Formats: sequence, C-alpha cells, structure tokens
Amino acid sequence: MRHFILGCVAVASLGMSATSLAATEIKVAYGNQPGEPIDVAVKQWAEWVKEESNGDLVLQPFPASQLGSETEVMEQARFGSALIGINAYSNFMDSVPDLSVLDAPYLSETFDDKLKVFDSPWFAEQNQKLNAQGYHIVVPNVVYGERQLLSKNAVKTPEDLQGVKVRVQNSPMYVAAIRAMGGIPTPMSLGDVYPALAQGMVSGVENPPSVLYGGKFYEVVKQLNLTRHMQTVTPFVTGEAFWQQLDDDQRRILTETGKRFADHASELVMAQNDKDIERLKEAGVQVNEVDIAPFQERARKEIPEAFPQWSPGLYDRISEIING
Repeated sequence: MRHFILGCVAVASLGMSATSLAATEIKVAYGNQPGEPIDVAVKQWAEWVKEESNGDLVLQPFPASQLGSETEVMEQARFGSALIGINAYSNFMDSVPDLSVLDAPYLSETFDDKLKVFDSPWFAEQNQKLNAQGYHIVVPNVVYGERQLLSKNAVKTPEDLQGVKVRVQNSPMYVAAIRAMGGIPTPMSLGDVYPALAQGMVSGVENPPSVLYGGKFYEVVKQLNLTRHMQTVTPFVTGEAFWQQLDDDQRRILTETGKRFADHASELVMAQNDKDIERLKEAGVQVNEVDIAPFQERARKEIPEAFPQWSPGLYDRISEIING
C-alpha cells in the first residue's frame, strides 16, 4: 500500500511538473482572410514569439472573424480570456472617447506622419486611461491601409459627392467622414455592397484598394478616386487582467516582437496597396487624382462638431502632433 501511495504521489508530481511547463497559448483574432497581408504578418509574429520564448509563448492565429466580431473579441479579452484581437480606435468611443480621433478623416497625408502620434505624451496618457478601462494595447501602430473612394462617377471635389450615396460600415466615425466629405453615408454590411451598387441603391463604396478589388466592385462602378480620406492604423489589443497574468519576460517578448510585426505588416500592406491599384486599372477602372485640400477643410470643421464627447480642440491638437 505504501508503495502504491508513493507511486501515485510521483505520478501526480510529474503531472504538476508537466502542467507548470506547459506553454502559454494566446489566440490572435482578426477579420482578414487567409493570405491577406495582415494574416501573413500575424503568422510571422507567431514564429518570432515562439523563437524568442523558446516555445514558452504560442500565438494561435484565428483569421476571418472565426472568434467573432471585433467587439465580441474585445469583450472576451476584457474579461480575462487569453486573446489578442485587432481593433479600431473608433471602437473605443465609449470607453476612452478621445482615442477615437485616430480614425478621423484627413488627420494626415502620409502614414509616416500619422505614426508620429504613437510616440507622443498624449497617446501615452490615453493608453493609461484605456488600461483603467480593462484593455491593454499590445501593438498600437499596424498600418492597415489608405482608404479611397470607388464610385459610379468621378469625384474630384466635395460638390461632386452632393447627393451621392456611399456605403460605409456601421460606425459613427465612418458615417461622419463621408458626410463631411459631401456625400450621403449609407451603412450596410460589406456583403451587401455588390448588389446595392448593381441596383443603384448606392453609387459608391470606400475602403482600401485591396478590399475594393477583392469585392469585385469594379465590375459595377469604374471610377477610383484617390481621396486618401483615412490613413487607417489599427491596434492589436488584449485585456489588462490577462496582460498582468503574464510575467515580465513574456510581456517583453510580446512587446518587442510586436514592433517587428507592425513594421512587417506595414510593409506588406503598402506593397499590396500599390499592386491592387494596378489590378483595378487592369480591370478597366479609371484612377482619378484628387485635390484633397477642400475635403480637409470640411473635415476640420465638421468632424469635431460630430463628436461633442471629445475634449475641446482635440482634432486640431492631434493634427498638430501629426503634421507639426
């Protein structure tokens, strides 16, 4: 009996030892399809994390919204799940309203300019407020794409958009952006855009060129207007409670490899952007250069008015940080 008990203790000890040595697995959730630049970059990030941690940390990519919408993933993360999810700064409108300005139109003309804000004291302050709301930004600055306008008729001035219905995602920021640009924002899911364009329910759709090409919207409307209305930079976010469960070395590895991931993703996204504009041209789309100054002027006036929950002068303050 004594030998039996000792044997059980030994087996239990081995089991505890095996458990203690198990890798920390973290799911990484995003809506991009397999093979898209973000997906490719996340998988490379997982390789770097595995290498730097000697297998102690494992990132498991979940593309194509397999784990739910951005909002659903963030709620899971906030309540302690081992999750890192892509998000939009405008999705923090309810928790830290001022952060949502980072998705506002015409804040910058280039991504290099836009990325300056992430090194600013203002962003550090907002980041602390977000931690207090239960979120932790692991990677703040992944370039997602420059948004352009594909439409039935050429658009070169805000007046050209008067009376034009443009599909937008169901987000207050995107609604406000198209309204400020002179159009009529029409929220609907991306899956409904093609038939809506074909039936004349809307006459335009805005998104990065990769999405415009992938949706085959060029089969219906043939004018790509380089409005450059949003330089979209997206964060990858986890819950603050889960982040604090990780040890210092694990947090360091995720942060340091996250910087490499952001650089890699940005390179892939920008390279794909140029390819997709060329593919749209080859598909018979007319590409129109646009003087963005009149659009910028309207955005500077109308966007702050659309978001009274922002701190006074926020849009101009962030614009100065980015362009100063």
